[in-house]
Amino acid sequence: MSSVTVVRRKSSRARPGIKFYVDYWMLLAAAGLVVIGMLMVYSTTFDLGEQVYDQATYYFRRQAIALGIGLAFILGFMQFDYHILRRFSVLIMSGTLLLLIVVLLFGQSNFGATRGLVNNSYQPSELAKLASILYISHWLSSKGDRIKDVTYGLLPFGVITGVVCFLIVQQPDVSTAGLIAIVSLTIFFIAGAELKQSAIAGVAGGTVFLILMRTLPHVEARIRAWQEVLRDPEQAIWQVRQALIALGSGGYAGVGLGNSTQKFGPLPAAHTDGVFAILGEEMGLVGSLLVLGLFAMLIWRGLQTATRARDSYGFLLALGITCWLGYQALINIAVVTAVIPFTGIPLPFLSYGGTSLVFSLAGVGILLNISRDAHITTREQPTTQPTESPRASFNLRRRNGWARLSRPGRRR
Repeated sequence: MSSVTVVRRKSSRARPGIKFYVDYWMLLAAAGLVVIGMLMVYSTTFDLGEQVYDQATYYFRRQAIALGIGLAFILGFMQFDYHILRRFSVLIMSGTLLLLIVVLLFGQSNFGATRGLVNNSYQPSELAKLASILYISHWLSSKGDRIKDVTYGLLPFGVITGVVCFLIVQQPDVSTAGLIAIVSLTIFFIAGAELKQSAIAGVAGGTVFLILMRTLPHVEARIRAWQEVLRDPEQAIWQVRQALIALGSGGYAGVGLGNSTQKFGPLPAAHTDGVFAILGEEMGLVGSLLVLGLFAMLIWRGLQTATRARDSYGFLLALGITCWLGYQALINIAVVTAVIPFTGIPLPFLSYGGTSLVFSLAGVGILLNISRDAHITTREQPTTQPTESPRASFNLRRRNGWARLSRPGRRR
């Protein structure tokens, strides 16, 4: 038996090209979004940079530095087995919680919120999105069917997610906390939690949101402003109204890159929260659909990567990262189009913000790693060894129309 194994391993070395497999569709989607994002960062900040720093390229250069760091993360994550992240997930999560506490104690306030360090250049809440996915994926994949037990599933999940969200809400940043909660709940449900447990977690989260809406004036104001939009679009708050004007002014082909008028004052935070509105004004319906198509391709390839992962940890990790990027893009675009109440959440890859760009690209790097690992495993199936105990493995099946991880089986 051992001699057969040695022969097969030698045959796999004869095909080194497999080791460098890359999901080009995923890479193309991410690259397209980054290129458009860099164009939009310069378009929306050259006037602001000239006024504030007397340098038209000030914001663009900072974003380019973040892009370089993000590309380094992609190249780095593609070079080693993503299971190494599992070993350090507890450490990463602990460090993230520590940074969130440091922000509350020593962070600098900006527009009534304390979210960043070093002149608000670094926001640990962006790291918390990825750290939560890394930790929860590791924790759930190690529990197997035991997550159906309240003491092993719902209660620990509620504590883990609740602590992270609590620290972020204190900044305050309700939108980021809500995003982390939704992504975590999605992973929890897909990992095999009973529908009753997921419903309880959802109701608890909704109750907390209602309490926040009553205790945080800015949250309640945004909800009321959104309700006014539903009754009468002309009564929308200034930022939403200007975003809708920008989108409507673009027409089919847009007014041309750099020719937006809304970014010169009428639309606040045009380079961050409102970048999609400026994109629609300058590149029109065609450019907006292109961006939506690139996000759809990225999400599709992410889900494909999740279903092809060779173990439960890879499945949950890929699913969590894909949901994170997809949900965040959906929320930002829904805000700009007045579909949901206003939130200050950036559009991945396009909004100005170095921390957001770095960790979004890091997430893509992990997806590419899982995709390559699944491809190698498929091509070299005879030599693949189980990486998890049967108790920690899952199997896919459909329940209530959803693909679920529910019981021990062939997924190792």
